[in-house]
Amino acid sequence: MSNEFFIKLRRAIGFDGLISTIMGALIVFLPNRSAKAAAGMIGAVLIAVGLFKLLSVFKRDAGNGMARLGSLLVSIIYLVAGIFIFIDMQSAAISLILVVGVLTGMTWLIEGVIQIVIFNQLSTNKVWSFVSALISILGGLSLLFSPILGGLIVWTFFGISLLVIGIFKLIQYFTLKN
Repeated sequence: MSNEFFIKLRRAIGFDGLISTIMGALIVFLPNRSAKAAAGMIGAVLIAVGLFKLLSVFKRDAGNGMARLGSLLVSIIYLVAGIFIFIDMQSAAISLILVVGVLTGMTWLIEGVIQIVIFNQLSTNKVWSFVSALISILGGLSLLFSPILGGLIVWTFFGISLLVIGIFKLIQYFTLKN
């Protein structure tokens, strides 16, 4: 491995470790503010996409009226959604946590059903496949019945994971030698 490549790789590991550690610490120690910041980033992206779509309405040729009307309506929806996020950041953060909880619950539930239906037929040890599927289904149902609490737990676990991974990458950065 060339020295230049090693230096770039080491810097990338260090930068990734630093960003992961900072983001993980913010999520773990300031979960409400980090959720608000994430919601704010989503709101900014929605407004930017809405503005770009709105500009594209005026750049199209006049012959395609339905496409222009559709783009205009979509751009208005994006802009309104982005503005609503900035109007009430607390509600947007709670909604983000709610969406995280519901989507994670649906994913786990579907994964558990798939494990029971498909993997159980393919597996030689059906007991462990069934136990794993049952855990996924129960976890998914618990998240769906309590999505905000579950979303907070998933959000916190995400922060802890980022923090641990970031610390290990920083250790790796400082211990890598040529």
